[in-house]
Amino acid sequence: MCELLGLAFNEPVTVGISFRAFRHRGAANPHGWGLAWFHDGQPEIRKEPAPAHKSDNLNALLDKRISSNIFIGHVRYATWGARTVENTHPFRHDLHGRPVVFAHNGTLRDLPEPAHFRARGQTDSEQALCLLLSWMQEEKVAFSDFPQIEQWLRRLNRHGEMNLLFSNGSELFAYRDIKGYKGLCLTYREAPFGVIRLQDEDWTVDLSEVKKPSERGFIIATSPLTHEHWTDLRPGGLLVIRAGRAVYGDPRV
Repeated sequence: MCELLGLAFNEPVTVGISFRAFRHRGAANPHGWGLAWFHDGQPEIRKEPAPAHKSDNLNALLDKRISSNIFIGHVRYATWGARTVENTHPFRHDLHGRPVVFAHNGTLRDLPEPAHFRARGQTDSEQALCLLLSWMQEEKVAFSDFPQIEQWLRRLNRHGEMNLLFSNGSELFAYRDIKGYKGLCLTYREAPFGVIRLQDEDWTVDLSEVKKPSERGFIIATSPLTHEHWTDLRPGGLLVIRAGRAVYGDPRV
């Protein structure tokens, strides 16, 4: 399997604590890691077909203390496509000049050929992104048409297992597999902040010492990264987060 990580906040935050927790998942998903974020509406993507927990390149990236409202992270266990940069998540394609960044957990089978977009790699995941954008272009679907997007994702989900995170730079979209494959859950952070402990490492941090009181938003992951309260997303449901608030879907389910 692969694992997903998403952050969506009301103001730029750093990803160091969350990715410190997340990178341990690279031991079971050793075929690649990737991290995407946005700056002035444009995505930056760094990825490598190597284990996250052993990557000097990832260490150097996290040392830069990158900040963004939205992050998408991924660690890969290859089931489709060679272990190359081109097949490492997240992927990027542009719709009407607007960039979309996308990561997937699961396996999709017997996908049709996209009408208007072509994958650069060989993964079912990137093909799913191309199918999504082709459909949006053909049917003139806007990113604000949340119910239509949710229904289309459910139809795509018939091809196999599918947990998704994708973003246009303004919103983070999170979709959980309709049969609950592997899981997708979230936690909400806002002041007053307290001490948290990581799930996969004996390490604690007092968030009140490293976060601004004005910060608020969601962290989404395949499984809980900390001992905070995490809530499962609804199977077959789409959650859309903008500026640290859910604008579609119910994050409390």
